[in-house]
Amino acid sequence: MAARVGTCAAIALLVLFALAASAAAEAPRSCEAWGDNTGCAAGQSDGCNGWCQSQCRGGECKPRGAHHYCHGFC
Repeated sequence: MAARVGTCAAIALLVLFALAASAAAEAPRSCEAWGDNTGCAAGQSDGCNGWCQSQCRGGECKPRGAHHYCHGFC
């Protein structure tokens, strides 16, 4: 009986870890610190997209406020 409880607890922890990792991977990342740049202004969208596409599966930079943010699976 104790072995079953331990096994269930281990499986629950693995599932929780996997969910946390996938949620973190889907969070948009700011292009504020890509490469040697400290900002990602409107005129830098090509460079931002290049960085985002190489770092994130399905990555695309989208403007939000004064910065571009990388959306994708990073």
